[in-house]
Amino acid sequence: MLKRNAKLALFLSAAFVAQASATAGELTLYTGAGFQGREITLRDATRDLSSSGFNDRGASMVIRSGRWEVCVHADYRDCQVVEAGEYPNLDRLTNQISSVREIGGSSSGGGWNGADERRDDYRDDYRDNNRNNNRNNGRGEGNRGRGRNQEPSVTMFDSPDLRGRSMPVRGEVPNFAQTGFNDLAQSMVVQSGTWEFCQHRNFGGQCRVFGPGEYRYLDRSFQRQISSARVISNDGGGMGRGRGRERDRDGDGRPDGDARRDGVELFSTAGFNGERSQVRDEVRNMEEMNFNDRAASLIVHSGQWEFCQHADFRGQCLTYGPGRYDRLGSLTGQISSMRRVR
Repeated sequence: MLKRNAKLALFLSAAFVAQASATAGELTLYTGAGFQGREITLRDATRDLSSSGFNDRGASMVIRSGRWEVCVHADYRDCQVVEAGEYPNLDRLTNQISSVREIGGSSSGGGWNGADERRDDYRDDYRDNNRNNNRNNGRGEGNRGRGRNQEPSVTMFDSPDLRGRSMPVRGEVPNFAQTGFNDLAQSMVVQSGTWEFCQHRNFGGQCRVFGPGEYRYLDRSFQRQISSARVISNDGGGMGRGRGRERDRDGDGRPDGDARRDGVELFSTAGFNGERSQVRDEVRNMEEMNFNDRAASLIVHSGQWEFCQHADFRGQCLTYGPGRYDRLGSLTGQISSMRRVR
């Protein structure tokens, strides 16, 4: 009888331990964004990650079970509570985690101190982008029509291929030095809106226009060069739009005038109104066509075009890809020369 009770006790104890192990929390940290690089899996409270050689190394994280406190300093100081899930980027916690521990109970708040919704939005977009295989060489193609968050928004990354520390942008930023992200961006995702990014603060220096899409590798001349940004169109125009919105009245299966309107159309007022000028070739001086410093909106039907403030492609120049640009930001009423660059 005693032996039977002893065996039963051992069985119940083993079952309890197995159940506890099955429900114990588990957290994995990775040294690279997007779950790349070295990894370490933790199931117990870790007061100081220095002992494992992983202090200030985590750049992405997967919490398979449990609810965890993730801390910037050893001994669980300066912490955030994180629920189970996948986190391909850690924002301010990137390369900052020094201690972690599982905590009990569920949470109706907590999380990323107000950043949960933004992180979830981008994480969903990140998965959708990979699932749809919308990859390109920095042309921003393929990310249209999700309709999830139409407020102009951008996520910038300090490493190529949408990796490293990230910076969400929701409105005009005259000086990125105030955000700690000046001259750091090497790739980005434009979720919505058409944006102007400039090399210097207050929209000075060379500027470029980006529409919705993934820009996994910014041009070398623009990497780690962005100091200011602003929205020039709220409707998400920009690259990859435009021709699909035009009407096919003649029934030839193409938007009206598509065969005739390769190149660029310029308009003297915003919203594609006013006087119109069609351009298919390089123009060194817009005075020759009586349209100098008059353009306020434009449509690029094909190619990548450079538009400059002064004749002979001098002054501030912006590159526009295929799309409809109902406002031109700093170039409004300033275009004096233009040419196709690819």
